[in-house]
Amino acid sequence: MVQMILAIVIIALGIYVFKFYPFEKGNVMNLVLSAIFIMITLICKRFFTLMIPLFGLESLKIGIEYIPLMLAGYFLSPSYAFMIGLCCDMIGLILVPTGFPFFGFTLVMILVCVIPSIVKTYSMKLSEKFVQKLVVGLILILGVGASIYIYQLGSFKVSETMITLTQSQKLILISICLFLTVFFIGTITVLKKRINEVEAKEFSTWMLCVLLVELICTLVLTPLWLDIMYGLPYVVSLCVRVIKECAVIPIEIFIGYTLIKLLKRVFVRIERS
Repeated sequence: MVQMILAIVIIALGIYVFKFYPFEKGNVMNLVLSAIFIMITLICKRFFTLMIPLFGLESLKIGIEYIPLMLAGYFLSPSYAFMIGLCCDMIGLILVPTGFPFFGFTLVMILVCVIPSIVKTYSMKLSEKFVQKLVVGLILILGVGASIYIYQLGSFKVSETMITLTQSQKLILISICLFLTVFFIGTITVLKKRINEVEAKEFSTWMLCVLLVELICTLVLTPLWLDIMYGLPYVVSLCVRVIKECAVIPIEIFIGYTLIKLLKRVFVRIERS
């Protein structure tokens, strides 16, 4: 039943993106870029991904495969992004068979690529100040929300083991969350004074892409799929992922933005040649 619902959601999303953002006819460059991003994503997924056992299950993934997927969505339209995410998941299952595919993870791969594409499309119609306010607001929600979640987290049971976070452990985790919240907001403020409005909007847009992808895909959907598939309690998986995001989000933001500037220079040179 869950698989059927997920399949319907994927099909509905595909109909939406292909109806409102159809392929550009005769644009060979976009097809070449799509193939390159798929290849880079598969390489990252195969050789630069580490699965960490979480309470007996290999369910915590540490890797950089989301970066090329988000970059693909950032530079290409939602229709191309949809196909890239779908192809990466299908080819990945062929290269590394894991049994019958679960459409929940297929949906996650598609959303990782489609969300930046849609965000980039709509952000072009918005002012830099509004995009910045969205980013700051989302950072505050994530930082404060994660802190409140950790604070109220008490004892939870995994299999037959009872796990309890001490007050000192909670304090350390909350301090990390609040520090990163202040750091991100401070970084946006400093960069705004040093770069022009176009670059500031581009940086804010990329931050918004990363934050939405991590919020929707990593903190909401993935723990849900692990709970459905393996019975790993949602609250346990979410707790660990909140901690992981403290390190992953800054890496994706700054590496991704550096690559955006580099790729834009490469594209300009290709167009001139």
